[in-house]
Amino acid sequence: MTVMTATAPELQGNPRKRRAILDAAATVFLREGFTRASVDAIAADANVSKQTVYNHFGDKNGLFMAVTDAVQDEAVLRIMDLMDTGFPDPATLTGPGDLRAALLRLTGEWTRAVYTGRLVDLRKLVDSEAEHHPELRERWFANGPGRTYPRLNRLLTELARAGLLDVPDAVLAEPDLLAHQLTAVTGTDVRQIRPEMDFEAEFDRRVARGVDFFLRAYEPR
Repeated sequence: MTVMTATAPELQGNPRKRRAILDAAATVFLREGFTRASVDAIAADANVSKQTVYNHFGDKNGLFMAVTDAVQDEAVLRIMDLMDTGFPDPATLTGPGDLRAALLRLTGEWTRAVYTGRLVDLRKLVDSEAEHHPELRERWFANGPGRTYPRLNRLLTELARAGLLDVPDAVLAEPDLLAHQLTAVTGTDVRQIRPEMDFEAEFDRRVARGVDFFLRAYEPR
């Protein structure tokens, strides 16, 4: 695998074919890994020619980066919409129960988008390739947490300024710390759910545990 420092040039083409190629590539990369995945197999799964794949993405490196970007974009758009339009105005959160309910929904949706499903498997593949190409991990962080954490941190800071959370100034001054505390511990906990467990019941329990831990740390005194 060659060093991936920039996305390969992409030619304008049929959006439907581009989407089909990205979906097929995600399936093949996750099944075979980057090294074993072939453009021939991806083209066959997408029902396009090999040349069409090259026309859209340049080479396998460019295609892999486009896949990671596309999968991350889906999760980021979902999370951003939840924060920008789905989270209540702080002025409407009149009691601890209202705040807890809002944070449970936000944290649950965030955790489901980031710590379950195809995004998790793709992150593992990125990590395995990043052993030799650390810029992959840097790109992943910039495209995902680099976009969502600052927005979540601003939202939590707004809650603190509205008096709904009691957060020390030192914590507020630390970039993205509140966002990390609310989501990362819960996400790690959810990833420990074993196959024999009732996933949905455990998911809800662990999200609630993470939110309650956060609120105990920062509830108004």
